[in-house]
Amino acid sequence: MRNGKLLARVGAITLVLALAGTSALGKKDAYRFKFGLMSPSSQGTSEVYLETKEIEKHADPAYAHGFSIKRKDGAQFFLYYVVRFPEAMKNLPEGIEEFYTVMEGGKALRSKEELVWELNRSFIFDKSDPVGRYEMEIYTDGELYRKIEYNVTPVPEFDF
Repeated sequence: MRNGKLLARVGAITLVLALAGTSALGKKDAYRFKFGLMSPSSQGTSEVYLETKEIEKHADPAYAHGFSIKRKDGAQFFLYYVVRFPEAMKNLPEGIEEFYTVMEGGKALRSKEELVWELNRSFIFDKSDPVGRYEMEIYTDGELYRKIEYNVTPVPEFDF
């Protein structure tokens, strides 16, 4: 009799743990998020046209990369992001402190926190920007939402 009760309790606990694990794993994403290559949209902002984590380092304003994010329910949210570079940036633009906090001796930039409905943020390379592994952390409402590791490669040169 005691074995039957024990088995029933273990079975009930196992079922509760299995259901809790399923709901935690099945948590729905509250945002529409894309990261990759960007192009200008008809509304005057940039939008991701190709999701990728392999970015060529073109120092050309027409070649941008970045992200777009919007809450699926349409509500506003607070957002900031941190970009980490493979090495300290050598040629930071004048006045960058107005938009970013320079961290780790120039090896990372943290954006100012904004209250947004959605955000399309694009980035353009400077010739002095390093190639290698970059990392971006997106924070929504004060919590880490997404961490993206992406590789910036030199532009291939062709001999014709």
